[in-house]
Amino acid sequence: MYYVGIDIAKRSHVACIINEENAIVVKPFSFPSTKRGFETLVERLQSLACDVGDILIGMEATGLLFDNLYRFLQSLRYRVVLLNPYQTAKFREMDTMKRVKNDNIDAQMIAALIKSGRFSEGYVNDDQLQSLRTLYRHRASLEDQLKSLKRQTQTILGVVFPELEQVIADPFSVTGLALLEKYPTAKHYEYASSKRILKTFRGIKGNNFNEAKADKLLTLAKESIYSGAGKEGYAATIRSNIKLMRLLQTQMQEIETAMLSLFEVNEVTQEEERDIAELIDNLRTIPGVSDKTILALLAECGHLDRFHNAKALTGYLGLYPTIEQSGENRKGGKLAKRGARLAKKAIYLAAIAAIRHNKELRQIYMNYRSKGRTKKECIIITARKLLAIIYAIYKHNVPYDPNRVFVAKP
Repeated sequence: MYYVGIDIAKRSHVACIINEENAIVVKPFSFPSTKRGFETLVERLQSLACDVGDILIGMEATGLLFDNLYRFLQSLRYRVVLLNPYQTAKFREMDTMKRVKNDNIDAQMIAALIKSGRFSEGYVNDDQLQSLRTLYRHRASLEDQLKSLKRQTQTILGVVFPELEQVIADPFSVTGLALLEKYPTAKHYEYASSKRILKTFRGIKGNNFNEAKADKLLTLAKESIYSGAGKEGYAATIRSNIKLMRLLQTQMQEIETAMLSLFEVNEVTQEEERDIAELIDNLRTIPGVSDKTILALLAECGHLDRFHNAKALTGYLGLYPTIEQSGENRKGGKLAKRGARLAKKAIYLAAIAAIRHNKELRQIYMNYRSKGRTKKECIIITARKLLAIIYAIYKHNVPYDPNRVFVAKP
């Protein structure tokens, strides 16, 4: 049996091959991340003069850089295991007792790790879920940009019209943005009137902005503490940010549509894709669980039934509170930092929604609150229970059954 460790990089990779005796059979060598480079690696593997089944290849899940080589080797029927970089880092420190690191050492350590058998194999999504993960993470990136723009704009508003929040609770609502676009600072209300302000909201459905609010807005603008310094610069920045916010919101909606379209059933849809579409429909029957939650779990975790049980899925997400205890002092309640961050955030927010809209999960939350647990701990417990329900529905492909909520432990 031969063990191949590959250290992944952007332009080139380094491979090292060892045997059952941990002896280096092929010294670390570099090959470019090109088609010819991949073929060079295969030529080295073929020079071992053994069956494909006698070669085990390991590589780190370094961003997305591993994907092309991973799928290329799998297409040739080599067994390839994907490793968490945290595993290899700890194994290297344990083996060398030093914090030494370079490409050659990393490749050798990866080979030694898969030879030891003391590793946890990573998971690579199929084509459909890989597309979902790419889209979901892109949307999350757009959402982060949107939040950043809102924070920046909120900081500016704290200078140019800090009194605005007395009338407009959310300056980033449709109504708020329309107002800011026309009157970005308190000084821009100098020639405004109630009728002109109300005219701004003409055509916006569902707005409840009335003349009384317009009058109060004018009064606050007139009495604002803003000096007027840098008025035009601030105004241009706010208006620019509004354009970017709207663009990001449009892009996010398009990405959400694209994610859902991956699971639309039609005449040419494969049977496996039809099964996933049916699973999603069953998951939608859980009160408090939205499409965003479902897409987050599938994007970040892949097929949920690949986990042995709900506890394994919970551990993968890192959905458990940390506990620090020393003597009589005990701190806890915070979520663990490890795990699938985006999926963990999604299920946590879903638990908050479920406490409001799902009477069974709300009962679980209230039961633990009555026992003296903190709100944060109770939300985490509810989230774990919700995740167990999602796992059961996914595994057995059945709709939500409120009568079974209290059967399994969270």
